[in-house]
Amino acid sequence: MLIALGGWWFYRGRYPALTIILPCLGATLALFGALRPKSLVVPNRLWMGLAEALGFVMTRVILGVVFFLVVTPIGLVRRLTGGDALGRRAGRGESYWKPYTERRADPKHYEKMY
Repeated sequence: MLIALGGWWFYRGRYPALTIILPCLGATLALFGALRPKSLVVPNRLWMGLAEALGFVMTRVILGVVFFLVVTPIGLVRRLTGGDALGRRAGRGESYWKPYTERRADPKHYEKMY
């Protein structure tokens, strides 16, 4: 992958220093992988440790951003417009029972629900 990335940047004429470093690093890793695969165990563990740490942090950051930029505004708009999806603010009555729709009253509905 490093060789391909370095080659692409060389072709595009970008990042001149990296067009030399990346293919050399990629060729070195490929050579070690072909001749002495066990020598890459430590770099692999380090790389996977970095990936795990980044995944731990970024998951929380992304979920926080989604919650505060998507879920919170939707909740605020629903609250301001009086939305009550769960029906928790129903008026007092004799019963909270809601009659079944015609489809649900039919026993054949339970054979193939979806």
